[in-house]
Amino acid sequence: MASFCRQTAPLGIQPMFNRHALWGASPRLAVTLCTAAILVIAPLCSLAESAQPSMSRTTVLRPFEAVYQTNALGMTLDLTRSLRREGDTYRLASSGANFLIKMNESADFRLTNSGIEGIRFTSKVKTLKTSKRAVEFDTERGVIRSLKRDEWSEHEMEPGVLDQFSQQQQLRLTLIQSDEPPETLNFRVVDGAKISDKSWQRLPDEILQTPLGDINAVHYRAVHKNPQKRASEIWLAPSLDYLMVKTKHVERSSTIKVDIKSLAWLDEDPMGSGSD
Repeated sequence: MASFCRQTAPLGIQPMFNRHALWGASPRLAVTLCTAAILVIAPLCSLAESAQPSMSRTTVLRPFEAVYQTNALGMTLDLTRSLRREGDTYRLASSGANFLIKMNESADFRLTNSGIEGIRFTSKVKTLKTSKRAVEFDTERGVIRSLKRDEWSEHEMEPGVLDQFSQQQQLRLTLIQSDEPPETLNFRVVDGAKISDKSWQRLPDEILQTPLGDINAVHYRAVHKNPQKRASEIWLAPSLDYLMVKTKHVERSSTIKVDIKSLAWLDEDPMGSGSD
């Protein structure tokens, strides 16, 4: 997916809802919307083992279903994400589609004393072509297998390494268990032939106006090598068990925004724009 979702030079900022204009611009719009979708499916953050507190406070994550609206270059894409539990296994799933892109991703994982333990991750994104990704955590062999650009890579199993999707829930879990959100977040994520280390810095909290009402949010900014060219921010709500409520990514002069649209806790009556 990353090879197809590279950020390109932005198109004009004007909204482009005209079908003929969209057809001519669809390759760039597709990659931009794909990038926007990734901001939801793989939000730009997670926690390394060094930032993870003890699991003694909680051993469960609340199941939910949320809809996020992405906006890029005048186009929108709604993505539905859900977390469900069956026995000791969780499944995180996300899907969305418009006339430019169709995507489905899922991750299975367990909770252990040290945090999230990945089982498998699968991704299928269809735009001008179909791109597939996968991660398999083979505990019996002690290896992590990762598919990217039609090539499998193999890594030695390491504690704290997550796939791009389940890392979201490790972030949520860690923040729930922390007395105070950490000033710096460090994490490790497997992506094809690489296992990358990244950092996020905490900024002042903000109150966001959302369809769910005004929400106090913890705010983080990614540490990029060249912040003049790339900037990434994420807002998470303590009152919603640290679910992501907003993400913003700027690359060159192209801006992608992702905002929560509705939320339903699957263990109680739904809340959000569609609730009574």
